Amino acid sequence: MANRRNIKNARRVMMRRKKRRRFLFCILLMSIFLIWGIIYLSMRGYVSKYPENKVCQNIYVGPVKVSGMTEKEVIKELKAHLEQDNDIKVVLKVDKKKAQTTLGELGAGFKDIKKLAKKAVDYGKAGSVWERFLKIKKLSKEKMVIEKKVSVDKKKAESVLKKKAVPLVKHAQNASIEKSGTDFSITKEKEGNTIDIAKSLSTLETYLNTEWKHKDFSIAMVQKTEKPSVRAKDLESISDELGAFSTDAGGGERWKNLKTGAKNLNGTVLMPGEEVSAHELTAPYDEEHGYVPAGSYENGQVVDTYGGGICQVTTTLYNALLYAELEITKRYPHSMLVNYVEPSRDAAIAGDVKDLRFKNNYDTPICIFGEIDASNQLRFSVYGKDTRKKGREVKLESETIETEEYGVTYKVNPEASIGSMNMTGSPHTGKTAQLWKVVYQDGKEVSRDVVNQSHYKKSDQIIEVGTKSSNGEASSIVANAVKTQDREQIQAAISQAAGML
Repeated sequence: MANRRNIKNARRVMMRRKKRRRFLFCILLMSIFLIWGIIYLSMRGYVSKYPENKVCQNIYVGPVKVSGMTEKEVIKELKAHLEQDNDIKVVLKVDKKKAQTTLGELGAGFKDIKKLAKKAVDYGKAGSVWERFLKIKKLSKEKMVIEKKVSVDKKKAESVLKKKAVPLVKHAQNASIEKSGTDFSITKEKEGNTIDIAKSLSTLETYLNTEWKHKDFSIAMVQKTEKPSVRAKDLESISDELGAFSTDAGGGERWKNLKTGAKNLNGTVLMPGEEVSAHELTAPYDEEHGYVPAGSYENGQVVDTYGGGICQVTTTLYNALLYAELEITKRYPHSMLVNYVEPSRDAAIAGDVKDLRFKNNYDTPICIFGEIDASNQLRFSVYGKDTRKKGREVKLESETIETEEYGVTYKVNPEASIGSMNMTGSPHTGKTAQLWKVVYQDGKEVSRDVVNQSHYKKSDQIIEVGTKSSNGEASSIVANAVKTQDREQIQAAISQAAGML
């Protein structure tokens, strides 16, 4: 019996101990949960100090501190920083030569600026509270730098390099040909270099992202071999005159522009299929490039402009090209008739508005020769290898379709004495015309085609009628008569005004 009681007592003691351990375990577990809850709430309170839409403390995008900013504010701040960098000077080095530009001209900027701003705002906002707490806590001891990538605007940067760096290189020289009398002399081609635009821009961006100290700097341009596009052996086939045309060169200042224009076009070689612009070959029209002010058409009047007369150069060339049967891809008539060729045989040139463009549709190279010869004729001739059938002859015929005679327009001149009448302006008859290309084979007409149709505006004779007088009433009488545009009424008004003075 005693043994049984002892066993029961031992069991009771063990049960009490188990209950005590369970109780202590529960107390411990509750304490742990309580402590963890306190820690969790503390960490949550810590990280919640930083709003979801704002950047945490001590965060930079490159050198720019963006702490406390919204995404829009970060973008604005980065753009403002870029504007400060726009004036940083960049020296483009080509061997011993240099050209200067700026980061602004190159279109430098942060790549994916919106992504950079979002990354700054999102830092410390994703993951568990513990992960966020550790990231944000770390910011109190050291700054977080989000690496930015600086890039340049490809289109802008290419334009700058082509304009400023490419001209500094010793380029390849095409073979050239000269004509003296009936003989030709060919100068051999030479290899050269040019700027490797893609590699140069890559080198520039690498420097901006690895070595740049946000100061002015120099960068060497990457060069590559440039081969000539025209070789001496290509020009050996040039031997035959394909077409030629001349106009009278006249004199005065205009003559100088004709000479300069012809010189710029002289020796131009076109390979098979190549197309060129007469404007690009002869411009720019300024004093630095040999041009002087001379008469040209502007708004229906003749005015002096630099390069005045260049249209006669392109007109003379146009006719030579037609006789040579080259392909004309773009041609415009003058606004008014010119006096050095028949209607529809002209080719105007005016900056980017009007141009003469043509293409070599032969299978071999052609060369253009231009000059003012000993008889003062502006002459262009096109040479190449004539593969046209022997006995073929091209003639050009101008046909006037419609004519509109110019009239007289009266205008008041308040600075001229009352009753005076002075002729000004450049009166021109208006016309609509077309040009025919007529082909003969062994003297027999085989084709007749319209080359172009052209319209030329009329330009009235301007007569300025003076109204200057101390008698206001007399001046008004003449001015009112001018409004009628009737010569008899104007003459009568002038007579009446004369009697009032």
